[in-house]
Amino acid sequence: MSEFLFLTFLSTPLHLCQLIAEKGGQPVRLPVIEIVEIDDKSALLECRKQSLDIAIFISANAVEKTLPTLQNHLPPQVIAVGKRTAQTLKAWGLTALCPPPPFNSEALLSMPQMQTVTGKKIVIFRGEGGRELLAETLRQRGATVNYVQVYRRVQPPTPAWIANTQIDIIIVTSQEGLRNLFAMLDGQSWLRHTPLVVMSTRIRAEAERLGVDAPVFVASVASDEGLLEGVSKINLGLQYF
Repeated sequence: MSEFLFLTFLSTPLHLCQLIAEKGGQPVRLPVIEIVEIDDKSALLECRKQSLDIAIFISANAVEKTLPTLQNHLPPQVIAVGKRTAQTLKAWGLTALCPPPPFNSEALLSMPQMQTVTGKKIVIFRGEGGRELLAETLRQRGATVNYVQVYRRVQPPTPAWIANTQIDIIIVTSQEGLRNLFAMLDGQSWLRHTPLVVMSTRIRAEAERLGVDAPVFVASVASDEGLLEGVSKINLGLQYF
């Protein structure tokens, strides 16, 4: 992989960058989403007064923005949507259940703990916006569910250095990040012609909508290891062009 540069768009990409470097690649980090504090924290503070049954964390960022306020006020059952989120909770001294691959809302809803939730009070910590499937389904199953938004995502400024960098493979983990990338780089043509590794079929569909005509590989598992597998497969194909 030593001849290839990989442009990564992750909020916390250090582990993946290390994996790529260990394989001989040269990771280039270009953040396309900046995490900022929310102004109104009243909903977060209100959780201290509530008797909750389950807390669900959508992301590692949700953990980092919630626990300084609620570390000692969480319910007995804590669930992390993904492996990185669970690891972040562990770093705070908390053990969390985690759904099976592909570590998304659908996988979480398939967990045995999510089947009988009638009368349960559930809080979901996340950033502003996002899918409604999780809360809607749990409400249909009889739970009382509230979202608490603990951060928001904004598009960062475009660094000047990217104009002089040749990229061979792009890695992106969200639809919003992909849209921000195209906006930050004004939809430059090389974006559409560069092979892409993504976390989900939804992101691949968004790439196609944006006009990407290069190979798009969806990670078999929504993890750094799954992304690395995609990078390896695309890299192998590029060597035979």
